[in-house]
Amino acid sequence: MSARTTAQESSATPHAAASTPWELSPRLARWLLGALVVGFFLLFTGMAAAKYRWYGQGHDLVLHEQAIWNTTQGRIFEITGFVQPSRLFGYDPYLIELLVVPLYALIPSVYLLFALQALAITLGGVAVWRIARDEGLPALTALVLALLYYAFPTVQYTALDAFRERSFGLCFFLWAMWAFRRERWRPFLIFMVLLIICRLEAALIASFFGLYALTLRRRGRWVVVPLTLGLGYFFVGNFLFVPLVNQGQPVTYVYEYFNPLGRSMGEVLRTVVTRPVYTFEATFRTAKLVYLFLLLLPTAGLALLAPRELIFMLPILGLNLLATKPELTNIRYWYSMLLVGPLVVATTVALRRLGDWLPLVRRRPWLPLLPLLACLTLAQLTPRNPVLSLLLHHESPARLATADEIVRTIPPAARVAASSRLAPHLLRRYLYYYPLAQPRILPTIDYIAADVSSNSFEDRDSAAQIAALRASDEWELILDRSGYQLFKRRGTP
Repeated sequence: MSARTTAQESSATPHAAASTPWELSPRLARWLLGALVVGFFLLFTGMAAAKYRWYGQGHDLVLHEQAIWNTTQGRIFEITGFVQPSRLFGYDPYLIELLVVPLYALIPSVYLLFALQALAITLGGVAVWRIARDEGLPALTALVLALLYYAFPTVQYTALDAFRERSFGLCFFLWAMWAFRRERWRPFLIFMVLLIICRLEAALIASFFGLYALTLRRRGRWVVVPLTLGLGYFFVGNFLFVPLVNQGQPVTYVYEYFNPLGRSMGEVLRTVVTRPVYTFEATFRTAKLVYLFLLLLPTAGLALLAPRELIFMLPILGLNLLATKPELTNIRYWYSMLLVGPLVVATTVALRRLGDWLPLVRRRPWLPLLPLLACLTLAQLTPRNPVLSLLLHHESPARLATADEIVRTIPPAARVAASSRLAPHLLRRYLYYYPLAQPRILPTIDYIAADVSSNSFEDRDSAAQIAALRASDEWELILDRSGYQLFKRRGTP
């Protein structure tokens, strides 16, 4: 039985058709959805901009905006942050960002990037609403599911973060799922291709539409095309394109996430297959169980009632659980963004199934919404809601004034190395992360702006870098205030 048939049948079920006090009129439902959509877009565009203005955005924003800005200048996806790779394509074929370039050429502003990210995430909520309504769920339930999506901690943290291609991937996944369930081939193909070109791991998720189609007993193109395009893009991008950009070398930093399992994808996979006990011992952490709990908490565990929809989580969840880098198993980080779509869709299907299984839920469809809303509220406490956290904890006026002075002091054409949260305010062709990942480029730099109060200088090598800079006769400390230090190379105009 197809998903479309299931949705049509469930639309006729009593819990969707009955006229009850909690049923919303179509007009009111549209108004409420519109308010939710517009409110999310405005709030998170504004808060992302405020985070930037309060020097809360990190160096990842530099990598993406510099690549897009350089492309508008004819330097295709050129970046300098860590010296290598020299192009953003050296990390991943972020082809989706090529679609942003024409808009950025018209409006060359970081605020455009924040608005586009918020817009992509916002439109994903509309897809959630449509999927829920196609499942035959009441308008009130569909609104709660849209709220679940917008209030999911990972979604909110990512919406406030640097420009993330995973935000677009989440949106395209949800619209691809909507088109898939309606058996609308052309829209599905468009959204699936857009999902694939977001990043390599998104291509893996797209390939799972083929497996999903098999579980629904669909045949032909619904199975073959997703598997071919998704897996093909993943393997070509990972094993041919990225190494080509990097002069034959993979992006080794990615595999540092999986130490001590291996230094390449092949080594990691070989270790997982041939040494499962070692793999478990090397990667297991209690924090990963907490991570799984916090992923499911906003859904009140209802997502587990729809395991077929959860198969889309397997590639990303598997990678995250294998990783030894703690950020990959922390729902505050964007690494879990592409897991939100399958979780919300599974929760939608689960609510429909509860109505099919339980007469009481058919009569009172608001009953399962109570624990869902309660758990969603709890999820705003652990971790703390990012909007409240940002409002309560940001840079002091003194540090903001000092940071602004540093930005004004450095000439536009100067070559600069800057600490993570200063760097996004110093966009230029030659902008490096400080502490330097490649100290050999130090002789080419004119200014160094360091936030010496940050944790960037806690490790031995970074502390040694800043100490050597202070002791060097080649550099002059021209500002030392509020935890910031600005160095100028002697003789620099």
